[in-house]
Amino acid sequence: MAKTNRDNFSASVVSKVAERAGYICSNPRCNRITIGPTDNDVNKSTKTGIAAHICAAASGGPRYDMSQTPQERKSISNAIWLCGTCSILIDKNNGIDYPAPDIKRWKKVHEKLIKECLEGGKRLMFQFLTQQPKDASVARKVIKFLEQRGALFVHIQHEVPQYVFESVKEIRTFLTSVQSEIEPESPLEIIVDSINHACRHFMNTTNWKQSTKEIEYGLSATRKIIGINLKDLEQIYNLKIDKPLSEILPQ
Repeated sequence: MAKTNRDNFSASVVSKVAERAGYICSNPRCNRITIGPTDNDVNKSTKTGIAAHICAAASGGPRYDMSQTPQERKSISNAIWLCGTCSILIDKNNGIDYPAPDIKRWKKVHEKLIKECLEGGKRLMFQFLTQQPKDASVARKVIKFLEQRGALFVHIQHEVPQYVFESVKEIRTFLTSVQSEIEPESPLEIIVDSINHACRHFMNTTNWKQSTKEIEYGLSATRKIIGINLKDLEQIYNLKIDKPLSEILPQ
């Protein structure tokens, strides 16, 4: 007889998987923030994220694994934090397009990204730092350069992998060249360092001879880190980032 009871997550599992994801959707192609203020009540917040099952909570569901025990099925290791849209997407057609190993990798890469952001303590200095006119001009230069780098926004299937790596290398070279124009300990220095680190990590952990899917995972994580940094840059320096580069910014 098919199992009818769902092995649902406890409230504590839901809370912890959300916190570990930084309340940001773990899908590498999605930057949606899933928590924020409620306009009409200063004492409330709105949460749109979901603790989704990697392997289904009940028999017959997407990616159901009969070898799991009920305890494993409702544990945090079987949970991933997603926005409402992505939680529905991964379950379409009984999850055939989103196998469990892929979703587990989403979670691993995303949590590593959030940990790196968490350890970037210098970001807390942004609110205390004064913008420098020279920095503002360099910030515009950085944006204009990145707007021409298709590796940051063109789908990997439309790119030649070797050219992607050459483009990421060009980004690193450019950012290194402008560092001398940036005020020490300014927000821009922190942003440029973080983007440079993301590019270096991509080049050290991925190579153009890997499969398209493997390159896409690494590139998606890199784009997410760069998008977070560009969002900071846009807000701090009151600059406008146009499409298609703006598509990698957090929503």
